[in-house]
Amino acid sequence: MILSFHPRVKGDVNLRLTLKGSFSDKEIRLIGSARAIVVTQSIKAHQYAFCRTHCANLFPDYTYRFGFEGKYGNIQLLRTFNAPHPKTTCYESVEDFKIRHFKNHEPLMSFPFVLKGDRGGGGWAVFLIRNEHDLIRRLKILADESLHATKRFIAQTFVPHRGRDLRVVVIGRITKAYWRCQHKPGEFRNNVGRGAVINYDLDPELKNKGIKCVQDLCSKTGINLAAFDVLFDRNQPEPEPLLSEINFLFGRKGLGGSPRFYELLNHAVQQWTRELR
Repeated sequence: MILSFHPRVKGDVNLRLTLKGSFSDKEIRLIGSARAIVVTQSIKAHQYAFCRTHCANLFPDYTYRFGFEGKYGNIQLLRTFNAPHPKTTCYESVEDFKIRHFKNHEPLMSFPFVLKGDRGGGGWAVFLIRNEHDLIRRLKILADESLHATKRFIAQTFVPHRGRDLRVVVIGRITKAYWRCQHKPGEFRNNVGRGAVINYDLDPELKNKGIKCVQDLCSKTGINLAAFDVLFDRNQPEPEPLLSEINFLFGRKGLGGSPRFYELLNHAVQQWTRELR
């Protein structure tokens, strides 16, 4: 029996995850008897853990999602699997940053670099730091718990991407890739919500490099539903892909919108269920 908690994926039995996050006795029995379970991207960590405990086959595979959330967690995951990524320093809080660099005089990453708050999408709490003035101003934002509740953040060397990064989306065995190109003066973030435009045809050789890099990581981790942001240092004669972020929740515009995304998702789930032992 295929149990689906996804409203757009049909199973032998379909249920909905509740807002309170607990399972009824009926749901627990169905989870325990299911051959496979399909869940939504919005599933909570404890819900996923419960399903995983009682059923070996879950789609998507979020083994390396929970526990590696946010930009801080992303880096821990990339380091665990020796995946290529920009030079990065992780901080537990602004206080941690100040102790290390202002009190203990640990060398600071060379300007320019990028500060990234742990959570938030669309380029929120992502700042280009060109000098000390930028640094102090942005640290104040990251120290405000009303804006940045997790406290954790990272500093990442600025990769001269020349206004272009590669988004690689993995949906089961399906891989889609496109460039996000930023033409707004003074905007270094390549998010579509920040004005970037989508291009499917540029730099096919680099695109293939980026796809292979993502597929290598997915083969090691089992990740089968996520969007990866890939950077290339355009100052290098033959730039290699650098994994910047892993997004388990992601926009769908570059895929053709939500209807197309659900088509791809259903195709991926059908293929996955056919391959189950």
